[in-house]
Amino acid sequence: MDNDIMILGIVISLLFYELTGISPSGLIVAGYFALNFHSPYRILYTFGVVFLTWGIAKLLSSFMILYGRRRFAVMILLAFVINSIILQSGILVHTPGIIGKIVPGIIALEWERQGILKSTLALGVVVILNLLVIMWLGVPVISF
Repeated sequence: MDNDIMILGIVISLLFYELTGISPSGLIVAGYFALNFHSPYRILYTFGVVFLTWGIAKLLSSFMILYGRRRFAVMILLAFVINSIILQSGILVHTPGIIGKIVPGIIALEWERQGILKSTLALGVVVILNLLVIMWLGVPVISF
């Protein structure tokens, strides 16, 4: 079912982008958040890493030229490094997995491209749409 939720997230994200011209922070992010909706801690953690990644990239951009593929690579690498430091420190009780290490870099890139508010609101709309479709299909979103 996880694969179906990720595919659904990609389809809804693509439709949202085609209809509005606003990127919901990448194609895989909404599916990732829908999969982790039962764990708000993971979502908050992800946004913490996003904020650090975005801030450090902003700082780096005053010393080096970051654009295009280089900017994307720096965002992804920063997210990986920040995740690794946090995991090695023992602060985090779970491992975010490979997708969870990439997602913060993707979101940070979209924050840089189209702004924090626009990107985050678009992501929220797409995640809600994804969750509504999942619930309509009868899949429990929150398990107690």
